[in-house]
Amino acid sequence: MRKVLDEVDKKIIQYILQGKTQNEIALRVGVTLRTVQNRIKSLEEQGYLIKLKEGYWVANYQKLGISMLAVILIDFDIESKSRLDEIIEHFKKLDFVENIFETVGSQYDLCLIVRYKDVEEYRTERRKFMEWFKKHDIRINHLHTFIASKTHKDHRRTIIL
Repeated sequence: MRKVLDEVDKKIIQYILQGKTQNEIALRVGVTLRTVQNRIKSLEEQGYLIKLKEGYWVANYQKLGISMLAVILIDFDIESKSRLDEIIEHFKKLDFVENIFETVGSQYDLCLIVRYKDVEEYRTERRKFMEWFKKHDIRINHLHTFIASKTHKDHRRTIIL
């Protein structure tokens, strides 16, 4: 049983998270369908993937080392508030931004939930955020970031009644 993820494993996980089928993954990675199936089974056994139902998995971000969550609250200046749709569209394109909430009843206009590998990636991406705002003449009144130190529950709501 492999303990370290190789490039094929990483690509398989990435394509699974992008919603690709096992056949599509085999074609993109350049391996047989049987190899993809065997690798997925091994990734499940090692805890990197969690099978939700036949043909559908989620990643164990803790095990993959991408477990640093940040909650970012942003209050834009009055002129920049009129460009909220443009700002939201930009954030929607960023893979590590998991959720974007437009807020009401708060001084903040947006709340982002962002997943990072580590503090270094957070710093790098924060610099990119700020450079993008500056380049597009978007001004911020307040920006607060809260970093989760430990995850106790990672769950999506399933009860709809």
